[in-house]
Amino acid sequence: MTVRISKPEFNLREKLTELDYGRVPYEKMPAGSIIQVVDHKANDSPTTNSSSYSDIAGTSFDIFPKFHTSKIFVSWDFGSEQNGALSGIAFQVYRKIDDGTGTLLKTQDQFSYSTQSGWANGAGGVNITYIDTPKSIGKLTYYLRWHVEQSGTFYINYNDGSTKDGIAAQAMEIRQ
Repeated sequence: MTVRISKPEFNLREKLTELDYGRVPYEKMPAGSIIQVVDHKANDSPTTNSSSYSDIAGTSFDIFPKFHTSKIFVSWDFGSEQNGALSGIAFQVYRKIDDGTGTLLKTQDQFSYSTQSGWANGAGGVNITYIDTPKSIGKLTYYLRWHVEQSGTFYINYNDGSTKDGIAAQAMEIRQ
């Protein structure tokens, strides 16, 4: 009795094409890998002298995570200026999922220049960061809100005629 075994034809070129190692598949990337980076730049010059929280123009941006379990590292960097004595300014980091209601993630109090007045008060550079665990693969929108504690006016990216760097923001999806 003769036993015949037949195998389907193997096409090496086709199998190599399927591998597509020009990029490692996201599913094969280990925990801690940066899956994607979103850069945001805005040249808005928002100001506030309000003691009530309000959205900051130019700070909103979106990321679409590839994994439900990913962490999202977000950061904002911008220059600032003040006019008048400020006892402080506070920033809040918010997130919306699929254009839903905003969720407060962090409040960061900044600066205390109550003894300074007038222009040329170097409130300086502001850096705000947060690591989020949204547990979503929907559209994530991150943005900032702010208010001054009392008196004075606070400016971001103040336009005094010189070149400004604007508002820079980044989001990084980190595989878990």
